[in-house]
Order: sequence, then structure tokens, then C-alpha cells
Amino acid sequence: MYYSSVKATTLLPGEQASLAEAVPFIHTPYVLTVDDDLAIVDVIQSLLETEGYNVFGISDSLKVPGFLNSLHDTLLPAVILLDLMMPGLSGYEIARILSQSERYKHIPIIIMTADSRVQSFGDIQGAIGFVAKPFRLDPLLAKLKVYLGPPTL
Repeated sequence: MYYSSVKATTLLPGEQASLAEAVPFIHTPYVLTVDDDLAIVDVIQSLLETEGYNVFGISDSLKVPGFLNSLHDTLLPAVILLDLMMPGLSGYEIARILSQSERYKHIPIIIMTADSRVQSFGDIQGAIGFVAKPFRLDPLLAKLKVYLGPPTL
């Protein structure tokens, strides 16, 4: 399923084609959050929106390629927060696919995981950052600020 910022409506999977019209903020830099746990997507959205960032969430990892493919290049996310351990397509697979694509390899991927075996983003192909779950907000915001600039409150 898709979940958008409170500044926009919730999109159903069949609404991919009209995404740019349905999500007004998508024309500004935004964070794409991908996690199979809807509660985590909701918390991240709430926290980041409180800080002034636009967020779009996907809780079904199988929908990520279709979502990205439906977007014009100018509407791609500025950064992706990506969980690693998900059914369907794992975060490992999504990061690998994106990093090998000429169209997507420029999108920064910040890994989120509770997997203690992952000690560094260098362990994940295509990742540029890493936050361990449960994460603290300040380090996450510092990483996002590098790619999104200051929030737009």
C-alpha cells in the first residue's frame, strides 16, 4: 500500500498513473520511506513531517519498482529510507536494483534495520547511510538534511 504525507491523500495501488496530480508535494524534494511495518512508516512520516519534511511511504516492497517507474525523472524521491528485512522484495534486493539502474543510482539510500549483523551501510550495495532500529531522530535528521536541505516549515 501507499501512504502519503498528511499534506496529500492516501493512494491506492491502482492510482499509480495519476500520482503526480494526487500528491502535490511530489514536485518538491521528498523522502520515500519503504518498510513493511505500517506502524514504522506512520511514525517516520509523523516525525519527519513535524520537522517540516515531505514524506511518501510504501509498506509493500513489491510496489516500489512500479511506483518509481511511474514517475517522471523530475519527480523521483530526493532520498529513500529503506528497511532491509521485508517480505516480497527485501531491502537488499531493492538497493541492488536501484544502484544498478542508470535512472535510479543517483538516489541516496539510507538503510534502516534492526538486524544486528549489519554494522555499516557499506555492507549494502547502493546505500550511502545507515540508521539502526530503533533509531534516534537527530542522527536521521542530520543525514536527511545533507540530501534535502533544511526543512520547509
